[in-house]
Amino acid sequence: MEHTIFGLIKKRGEIAGQHKVALKAADALKADLEAIDRALVLCGYEDDPKAIPARGKYKQLFGRNELKLTIINALRIAPADDEAIAAQIMAAKGWDDDIHADVLKRVRDAIQRAQKDGHVVQDFGPDGCLWQLAA
Repeated sequence: MEHTIFGLIKKRGEIAGQHKVALKAADALKADLEAIDRALVLCGYEDDPKAIPARGKYKQLFGRNELKLTIINALRIAPADDEAIAAQIMAAKGWDDDIHADVLKRVRDAIQRAQKDGHVVQDFGPDGCLWQLAA
């Protein structure tokens, strides 16, 4: 029983140390945010800087032009909707459903860009909106 207590005491000390370091890092980030807010006001920014939404890091899932080419190759086989294309890509890559929403958003954005470039067009058929390659 004493070994367990000493082990828990040691572990608690380690976690308390990590917590202290994390709090210092959080305080430093808060100070940085306050400095940037002051700089924004000095530069003439009139809105509330705290209203600017937080951003996460971008997770790169595809290489350069990989998504665009994958979509075009999928549409060479048959017209499809964005959900079907995203499902094909996820199945081909072996990804779990936990990133389905992210992949679907990227597919939709890539299809919109391809439509603006004239590579794909919408086909409003009996099955709803399908995408197909431009003639």
